[in-house]
Amino acid sequence: MKFEIKEEFYIDGKATRLISGAVHYFRITPGKWHQSLFNLKAMGANTVETYVPWNLHEPRPNEFYFEHLANLEKFIEEAQDLGLYIILRPSPYICAEWEYGGLPAWLLKDHVRIRSQDPKFMSALERYYQELIPRIAKYQYTNGGNVIMVQIENEYGSYSDDKVYLSKQKELMERLGINVPFVTSDGGWKEVLEAGTLMEENILPTANFGSNAEKNFGALQDFMAQHNVKKPLMCMEFWDGWFNNWGEPTIKRDPFETAEETRKVLEMGSINFYMFHGGTNFGFYNGTSDTPNGNLPQVTSYDYDAPLTESANPTAKYFAIKNEIQKLFPENHFEDPIISPTMAPPSVKVKRKVSLFNTLETISEPIINDVTLPMEELDQNYGYVLYETVRPIQETRMRTKLVEANDRVQIYLNHELIETQYQDSLGRTFEVEAGNKTSHLQVLVENMGRNNYGRYLVAPHQRKGIRSGVMQDLHYISGWKHYPLSLDNTDQVDFDRGVSSGPIFYEFEFDVTEAKDTYLYIGNLGKGSAFLNDFNIGKYWKKGPFHTMFIPFDLLKVGKNKLVLFETEEVEITEIHFSSEPITIHPESID
Repeated sequence: MKFEIKEEFYIDGKATRLISGAVHYFRITPGKWHQSLFNLKAMGANTVETYVPWNLHEPRPNEFYFEHLANLEKFIEEAQDLGLYIILRPSPYICAEWEYGGLPAWLLKDHVRIRSQDPKFMSALERYYQELIPRIAKYQYTNGGNVIMVQIENEYGSYSDDKVYLSKQKELMERLGINVPFVTSDGGWKEVLEAGTLMEENILPTANFGSNAEKNFGALQDFMAQHNVKKPLMCMEFWDGWFNNWGEPTIKRDPFETAEETRKVLEMGSINFYMFHGGTNFGFYNGTSDTPNGNLPQVTSYDYDAPLTESANPTAKYFAIKNEIQKLFPENHFEDPIISPTMAPPSVKVKRKVSLFNTLETISEPIINDVTLPMEELDQNYGYVLYETVRPIQETRMRTKLVEANDRVQIYLNHELIETQYQDSLGRTFEVEAGNKTSHLQVLVENMGRNNYGRYLVAPHQRKGIRSGVMQDLHYISGWKHYPLSLDNTDQVDFDRGVSSGPIFYEFEFDVTEAKDTYLYIGNLGKGSAFLNDFNIGKYWKKGPFHTMFIPFDLLKVGKNKLVLFETEEVEITEIHFSSEPITIHPESID
C-alpha cells in the first residue's frame, strides 16, 4: 500500500483526485459520526479531513483525554470501515473558530510564547505528541490504515515565518512515527505561502480559499514553479459557508453558486470542503473573532451553512455539490444519504431552582489572595470566576472600576446586581454606595472564549478574569476570595438552598420514549449555559442569531433526563420548550 505525491496524487500507483470533507469528530457526538461520514462518502467523496484540538486532548498538563467526543481512534476506524482516506491536521494550533485555536489555556499561566521555538512551548508540544502520535501512527496508509497525509502547523504564513520551528515540528512527528507525506496549508497568495511552507524540505503546499479557483491555484502554481516544483493542486479549505458570531445575522452561501465554484476547483485540482459537516461548539469551546468592532465570540452552533446541517442531514447545497461531482467523476461511489428523524418533546415546567450565591460552597472552594488573580492563575481554563471582597468595602459613595477584565462582568453589592459591563463598557467607572459596615462586592466574570486567530494570540489579552484588580477612588481593593466556576460539577448544585438574587440554576426533568435529535428553544431565556445529563451542551444568549440549541439523540436517555440551566441574567424561567428544527432570528441589540 502506497500513497505518493508526484505531479498528481497516486494511491497504489493510480492517479487519484482527492475529494475530501472536513468533519470535526470533537464537534459531533459519537452516535452521529457514522451518519456524517456515510453522507460524505455518498456524495462522491473519498477522503475526510479533521483537525485535532490539543486543548481537548490535554485539558491539564500531563492529563490526557481520548474518550467520548475525543475518541479520535474510534473516529478514524469509523472512516476506515466506510472506505474513506483521512487527512489529519494535528497542529498545536488549529484556528477553526475553536477556543484559543486549540491551544491549551494552561500555556498562558507560564507565559509561553506559542507557535515558536520557545523551549517551554516545544517541551509541552513534545509531551503531547508523545501521547497523540502513537495513537494515529498505527492508522497510516503505510501501516495498512487510511491516514494518507498529515499537516504541519496551520496557516502559519498568516502568523509567522519561522521555518526552524516548522522543521522542528516535522522532525518531532517523524521521530514519533509519522511516515506518510506531510502537507502545509496557507492562504492563496505569495507572501503567506512563502512564510508558511517548507518547500526546501519537499513538503506539499496547499491553499485555502472559497472562490476564484483559477486565481488562487494560479498563485499556488507560480509559487511552486519558483521553487522548481511540480505537485498536485489542492484547496485544503474550500469555504462553502461561514461561521457566526453572537448578535450578527447568519451567513449563507447560495447552493448553486457553491456547486459551480466546486466544479472549477475540481477541474484544476483536489478539494477539501470546509466544512462538510460543521457540528456544534459543545461546552465552553467556542472561539472568538478579533474584529474592528471588538472581540466577537462565536455562537454554540457551528452549522457553517455546510452541505450537512448541524444534525448531519443533507441540504440543498449537498445535492447541488453532489450533482457536480457526479458529472465530473461518474465512477465514484454515490448513494442516497442518511436522513435522521427529529422530535419536539412537550414543554417542561421547572422542577427546582437555586441561586448561585446560595449553593456556591457546594460547587466551588474559595481561593484567597491579596490581589485578584486571572483564571489561569487559578488553574482554571474555562467557565466563570466569582470574585468577592474578603473585608467589607468602604461605606461612603465611591467611584469604582475594574482594571483589565475579560470578558463580561456582572458586579453585585451584597448579592444585588448594580452593573453589567461588556466590550466597550469594560473598565467604565461606576458608583458604589455601601449602606452598612458589612457591605461586600461580588464580581462574576465570564470567559466568553479566547481568540482563535489574529494579533491577540500572543498578548496578555487571552488571560481571562480580572488581570489587574478593582479600584475604589485611587486605590486597589486588597483581599479577595476567588470561586472558580468551571461548571463541570453541576451534579453538586444543591437545589434545596433556596432562591434569592443573582444568577440562578434551574433544574428540569423530562421523559422520552425514543431518543431522537431535537432542539432546545432558548428564545425565552437570557444568557447562560445548558447541561443535559451532566454534559455541557454549550452557551446560549437570546441575542441570536440562533434561538435553538442542538441536542443529538445520543445525549438523551430513554426514560428520565435532567436539564440544568445556569441563567446569569436574572431572567425568570418557568418552563422550557423544544423544537424539531433549528430557529434563527434577526439578532437583537443587547449589551
